[in-house]
Amino acid sequence: MDATAALLGEVGPSRLSVREIARKAGVNHGQVHHYFGSKRSLLEAAMEKLARDHYEHMDAVSGPGGIPPALALADDPAYWRAVCRCVLEGDIELARIEIDQGTSVPQRAFRALAERSGADADDFGFRARFATTVALNLGWVAFEDFVLELMEIEDKDRERMRRELARLVTALASGRAPWTSD
Repeated sequence: MDATAALLGEVGPSRLSVREIARKAGVNHGQVHHYFGSKRSLLEAAMEKLARDHYEHMDAVSGPGGIPPALALADDPAYWRAVCRCVLEGDIELARIEIDQGTSVPQRAFRALAERSGADADDFGFRARFATTVALNLGWVAFEDFVLELMEIEDKDRERMRRELARLVTALASGRAPWTSD
């Protein structure tokens, strides 16, 4: 399972072969078929595990309230890389397993933020603001190095940039104007 999870983020679901998974796991590819039946079943099991592990990790760092700190997604690279690969390859069914199994961190955080702020979860503006924070988190973990290059941010200032971005994401999620300094 760990081999499949790692390879999902490295090569994506369409380029992944059962033989490659078996080789990385150190088992015979026949064993993979025996236990999972098909490549698809194995991919689904791996995504379920990645999503569940991510949910548990974010639960631990969120504390009471269910809202993880901004940019905490970076702590789970195997998870976010696998999700990105699935989405980029158009395999939304595989990417959305967390939604189907009830372990979606963004959905839990959305509900918690709506409850905490008294916002109407059906309010389209609230949904759009929250969707923007999700996109910023995903984009940052996937493109951090490139964005730092674009902005000519030196490595010594990486943490400072992360803190500022976390402040902006938090302000946006809470409905405050994010482009002003606190």
